[in-house]
Parts: sequence; structure tokens; C-alpha cells
Amino acid sequence: MDPKSGGPCQGIRNTIPAMKKHGIINEVVCLDSPDCGWLGKDDFEIHALGPAENVWRYSSRLIPFLLENAPKFDAIIAHGMWLYPDYAVSKALKKLNGSDPNPGSLPRWYIMPHGMLDPYFQKSPERKWKAMRNDIYWKFIEHKVVSSADGLLFTCEEEKRLAAQPFRPYKPAKEINVGYGIQEPPAREAVNHEAFYSDYPPLKNKPFMLFLSRIHQKKGLDLLIEAYESLKDDFEESTIPNLVIAGPGLESPFGKDCEKTVLGSEFLRNRVIFTGMLSGDKKWGA
Repeated sequence: MDPKSGGPCQGIRNTIPAMKKHGIINEVVCLDSPDCGWLGKDDFEIHALGPAENVWRYSSRLIPFLLENAPKFDAIIAHGMWLYPDYAVSKALKKLNGSDPNPGSLPRWYIMPHGMLDPYFQKSPERKWKAMRNDIYWKFIEHKVVSSADGLLFTCEEEKRLAAQPFRPYKPAKEINVGYGIQEPPAREAVNHEAFYSDYPPLKNKPFMLFLSRIHQKKGLDLLIEAYESLKDDFEESTIPNLVIAGPGLESPFGKDCEKTVLGSEFLRNRVIFTGMLSGDKKWGA
């Protein structure tokens, strides 16, 4: 649930208040460390059972927590795939089903892939070894987890369509396009702009283009930078707005490659601004 980890945790933060308006109460279980600095800032309960171990994100505390608490809920949604949490939900509910004299009383459970079944991850050349790993993991573990769930929840119809392409067998009980929604922006106020311009005064009252996203190859930032640089071939350089790149991930290998590209070009170096992750007033100001 670390805000820097990307869209899914923000999506959870957006949907929980909306569901609350319909009388649906949510609690979140995550494998972050209980001493994370961002904990305690949300108005819903978060059970931090980490820190998780190894690349599989294993935690010995998760299954015992689920065995004790799962029967209290009407539904469980596992956000994301390929890691220990969705496997743990499947295993815990299977164990509860075997010991419950009334298994129909147990919660339904769903997996929300958040794009993690996109064929891109199996076809992208730089992911060759990870794609092979996914094929093996799907064959022995993940397809069984998916089949055991009551359904897959998708953010849009296109994600649902693409999810059926890369793996076999693929037999989810249901495929449901639930949509995702967008957080309503606050009223446009001077305080938002001032919060942003206080860090970047040269941009004040000047047009600029904004890339607002996690810095990851799938987002196409390298293509954007290349296209932006090509503007100098068709326009007077003095008329080209700055490019502001806002989001976490600059320290990743891909982020460093993008930064290297910018630093290696005089045109880009003088016009592209990396802000890192923006939140609150600074984000809305940008």
C-alpha cells in the first residue's frame, strides 16, 4: 500500500470511500512493514503483516491471519497476481472449506489482475526470461489459483479481452468488467499551483506538457522523450513548452536510461524536468 508503488494501491484508496457510500466496509491486508511512515494516514483499517520476504513476497503471518479473519467478511479481493498473496488466499479458503460444516458461509473471493495478464509481459523482448518464468509459474501454480477464485475483476473491457490470450489453461469461473473510476479532483485553487511552483519557479505562468505516471517501460516514457525531442525539427525551439515528468521510478534501470537520454541531449537537458513523485497540492497544482 506504499503510495510510491503505483496505481493499484491508489485505486484501492479511491474505491473504498466510494463503496462506503453504499454501506460496504473495507479492511486492507498488505505485506508492508508495520512501521511504514505512511501508515495511519488512511481512514480505513490497514493490517500490515510484513515486511514480506524474498521476491515472492512471502509472509508467514498471512495465512494464519486469513484463517482467523476471512469468515468475518462477505468477499475477499486479491489485488495483483504472480506473488504469494493470491496463492495464500486460495490456500487459506481451501483449508477453511475443508473444515467448515457450512462452507457456503465463507466469503466469495476474486482476483483483480490490474493488467498483469496483459500479453505485453510475455511478448516484450526485454522480458524473455521473466516470460519463461511466468509460463512455468502459470502451469504449476497460478492457473490453479485463478480457477479456484469466484472470478477475475477487470478495470475495462479491453483488459478482460487481452487477459485471455497469453496463458493456457485459462478457465476463470467468471470474468467481470467492474470498471475502475477516477478520483474527483479538488476545486482549482491558487494554493495548489503555488505548492507546485514553489519547487519549480521557472515554470510559473508558462505552458508545459505533463507526464504523470509511474516511470516504467510499459508506460512508453522512452517513446514520449523521443517524440518530444523530434519537435525541434518542426518548431522554433523557443516556442516548445517544457516537458515535466512526474512519478516514482527514476531510480529503476529504465528510469536511469531515460534520465541518461535526457542528459545526453542539449535540447532535452534544457527542457525536461524530472520531479519525482508528486502528491497532494503539488500533484493537483501540476
